[in-house]
Amino acid sequence: MIGEKVIEKKPVNLTEVKRLLAGKKKEKDLSYEQDITLKYAKKFSKMSLSQAKKLESELKQLEGLLPATIVKIVDILPEKKERLQLLIAKDLVLNEVSMQKIVDLCKKYRK
Repeated sequence: MIGEKVIEKKPVNLTEVKRLLAGKKKEKDLSYEQDITLKYAKKFSKMSLSQAKKLESELKQLEGLLPATIVKIVDILPEKKERLQLLIAKDLVLNEVSMQKIVDLCKKYRK
């Protein structure tokens, strides 16, 4: 990691992580941590990159969701409101209608 620095910091979903690390693996060998992360992303990513991007854009249209929360929702695809509440930050309050919209969106993209 010598000579490498953080240029930008933003949350990304597992599907994007899988794509980034697979591309980097083609260029050079991955470090141990990167290889473990790639295996994890391959195992637990639940949708294609285009579906993940589409779901992210639909979730961004809902008010009150932080980018990190949107990524968590895309990665986990909660089935119930109770699970969704566990993902949402404690200082973020969503009404029942918004929570149901999010759960319905997740159901639409679940395999």
